[in-house]
Formats: sequence, C-alpha cells, structure tokens
Amino acid sequence: MKILVTGGLGYIGSHVSVLLLQKGYQVLIVDNLDNSSISVLDGIKKIINLSPVFEKLDVRNSDQMEILFSKHKDISGVIHFAAYKAVGESVEDPLKYYDNNVLGFITLLNFIKRKNIPLIFSSSATVYGDADLKPIIENAPIKEAFSPYGKTKQICEGIIRDIAKSDSFFRSVILRYFNPIG
Repeated sequence: MKILVTGGLGYIGSHVSVLLLQKGYQVLIVDNLDNSSISVLDGIKKIINLSPVFEKLDVRNSDQMEILFSKHKDISGVIHFAAYKAVGESVEDPLKYYDNNVLGFITLLNFIKRKNIPLIFSSSATVYGDADLKPIIENAPIKEAFSPYGKTKQICEGIIRDIAKSDSFFRSVILRYFNPIG
C-alpha cells in the first residue's frame, strides 16, 4: 500500500513516515520545504535504510497536485501534516495560516475525495480552546480557539464533518494532540 504523507519532512510527518516504512508501507512524501529541510530525507534513509519517494511540491498548487495524482495512481491513503503550526506567528500573520492550512487542505481534499482515498487529518488540541475540564478528554466541547492556527484546525475539522455527512463513501480520521515535543 502506498501512503501519501503531506508535510512528510516536518517533525511529526517524518516520524510517521519512518514508522510506515518500518511496517512495510510504500511512502510518498510531499513537502514544499517551507517549514522543513531536505536533509530530513537523508535522516530517514539513515534510520531505516529505506527511502521514501519524495516530491517537492505545494499542496496549494492544483496543477502540481494533478500531476502528482496522475503519476501516483496507486495511493491508498493520505496522512495530512502539511500545515503551519506556530501559534504566535498565526496571530501576527493570520492570512498566511488561512491560505496554507485551509486552502491547501481544500485543494488536497478535492483530489482525494474524487479518487475516494481515505484521510487521516492531523489536527490539534487547540480546537478545545479554554476547556471547562482538565485534563481534556476527546469528547470535550469545542470552544473558540485562541489563535488563527487553532481556528484553521477547527475549520478543517468542520469541512471533514460536512463532507462525511454529504458523502457516505468518504472515510476520515481526525487526530487531535497537544505539543508532541513538549
């Protein structure tokens, strides 16, 4: 099975790519290198002595995505990590975050929905806002996010829910987590 990992050279994406390769999956990494480094690809190769396929492209670019999906017709699943993630920066430059995190996600969704490819979406615990109870549990209510970053995750989750309601063949999972490093 071939898994497309968007943002696959970022911190979480690269770790997931390593795990997928170790489990015997073919991995296709897509990354525009805006918030990552090509040297991570060498690191993946050194860790497991296997090489994922890498395509340098931006998920916001429909033409590039069309070529990608034409070239790789055997994609079995998508794990979407290609998003900006700095809360402070999102407050300073919200349009950058809405453009990348929401419009890029919509561009990707147009391809995977048309091809009926399942999705795992990397979300964030920021969607819970100022939760009433702590520790936060999965079914805690969604509250207003504190930052444009958190709002982009809420919007994308809403898009997933709307598509799931309108299309019984659409398969998706939303993963919410706190800072995976801290």
